[in-house]
Amino acid sequence: MINDTKAVDQAKRLASTAIAESIAREAAGIGGRAYYVGGLVRDGLMVRPSDYSDIDIEAYGVEPDALRGILRGHGEVMEVGESFGVLALKGTGIEVSMPRLERATGRGHKDFDISVDPRMPLEQACARRDFTVNAMLRDILTGELIDRWNGRADIEARLIRHVRAETFVEDPLRVFRAAQFAARFDFSVAPETVRLCSGMDVSALPMERVFAELAKALTLSTRPSVFFEALASMDQLADFFPEVAALRGVAQDPLFHPEGDVWVHTMGVLDSAATLRDKAVNSLFFMFAAMCHDIGKPAVTETDPRTGRIHAIGHETVGVDIARAQIERLTRQKDLLKYVLNMVKHH
Repeated sequence: MINDTKAVDQAKRLASTAIAESIAREAAGIGGRAYYVGGLVRDGLMVRPSDYSDIDIEAYGVEPDALRGILRGHGEVMEVGESFGVLALKGTGIEVSMPRLERATGRGHKDFDISVDPRMPLEQACARRDFTVNAMLRDILTGELIDRWNGRADIEARLIRHVRAETFVEDPLRVFRAAQFAARFDFSVAPETVRLCSGMDVSALPMERVFAELAKALTLSTRPSVFFEALASMDQLADFFPEVAALRGVAQDPLFHPEGDVWVHTMGVLDSAATLRDKAVNSLFFMFAAMCHDIGKPAVTETDPRTGRIHAIGHETVGVDIARAQIERLTRQKDLLKYVLNMVKHH
């Protein structure tokens, strides 16, 4: 079965790269260039498995109508979302974008005016990306790496660093993306990026977008605690994770919890749970339960005046409603809610 899976993955990779190379050759034939961008380039430099079912390409020097014509020769072309300038080949996982300018028009993640400019210089186009590790391009035909913002150096330094402050702050979701990437790759967030994120208003973000970043951190990281530690360093837990933030500083009986307060304990449980999640029927649900298992302790923790011992009697019971509030701030998935509340009550 493992060999069959590897064979299927290899076949998909070969099919996808063949289409990408054909698109690049046709673009070159009319004076353009096509590059791999984003995760495929980053993961290649990190020697991580690349997802060839999700290939991002950026085409330069090719007018929109000409690019559509090239893509039609490889299948059905779809406009992606409402953003002008991104095309997809149905059933291939390939998305092709054109260099574009984005100008924030509001506080939300989608509040942007977008204009396409096929002749935009590479450095200017890359400057609109979020982090240096995501701002690299690789020429599909020659293999040349274009790294105008030193993403390779930041990979070697294990840093998540923003590209340009003036454009980075226009998208508040990048606060959670920074924390998610730090957790997934076990990197640190650069101090200047932490400072920038600390001043960004995330309150208008739709919960679905924050949930998506959290889900990646919980299911793809060896240390999901990094996600929460990064948000704490940015002072960005309050809007979407107030119940988790409340765990900080809540003391525990050192006889049973020599590791520290409830926050430290929960972060440790998350990282331990990550080593077991592949055994769970639903890894995301399992990790949410780990996140919420002691969420009731801040409400009931007391120190016995006679013995000086710390206890949190009934925290599993009161934790049900507190966990509900935390989860419903992030998602409306009823199955997830039911699973986690049951685990909190009986943990």
